[in-house]
Amino acid sequence: MENLLLGNVIESGNISPFSCPFCGYNGSLDLMGADRFPVLRTLQVIGAGRRAARCPKCKSSDKERLVYIYLKEVEKIEKTKGLSMLHIAPESNLQIWLQSISDKYIAGDAFLQNQKFIGKVQFVDIRQTEFCNNQFDYIICNHVICDIKEDKTALMEILRILKTGGKAILQVPITKISKTVEYPNVYTKEEREVVYGYGYHERIYNDKEYVKLLTSVGFVVDVYNISARYNKNGLNPLEDLYICKKK
Repeated sequence: MENLLLGNVIESGNISPFSCPFCGYNGSLDLMGADRFPVLRTLQVIGAGRRAARCPKCKSSDKERLVYIYLKEVEKIEKTKGLSMLHIAPESNLQIWLQSISDKYIAGDAFLQNQKFIGKVQFVDIRQTEFCNNQFDYIICNHVICDIKEDKTALMEILRILKTGGKAILQVPITKISKTVEYPNVYTKEEREVVYGYGYHERIYNDKEYVKLLTSVGFVVDVYNISARYNKNGLNPLEDLYICKKK
């Protein structure tokens, strides 16, 4: 089968056999993501677009599995007791795992009325929260910052409530061939779909400009890729991790 690249991700399947780290399924990945927005292809957007990425059994996505593998295999957070974690817009499989290993896990979202969640999720507007300074060891915002118009405000709030030495995982769709794409006069879902490829996005970040934004707030940013090490787990080989540490 011919491999078709949309948004810099393989649509027709992964080269390596897929083994789901959540549910243990072995086989082919299901397609997910939109293929009707040319901007995703034009800007070669990583982390968006039509691709083979969803587990047929547990419905986990490549984006969800990336964060899970990083936390479990790289950070090995299961070995550290008492970690406090905030998970914004929680993915189901990741939420189940995190709340099983931490009694200081909080799942939050600002759009409770529009979402379906599998566990307890409280209202959290990440632009302005009621959490204390230096409260969390880990904060997960997986493809969330791109949906927030006041992105710098949200990042400053994440830095405030993150412990010194704590880490935030702040993934967003990325283009490496264009500067950051942002239109101040785009308001409707239909307009956002055309210019950003998704109806809730507020911009598409350039990789280098995104790192500059993160560092300007005060984060120490590590960018690296773990897909080659875990090439059977259905990760997007082009999606880098943005691990943001509070110094």
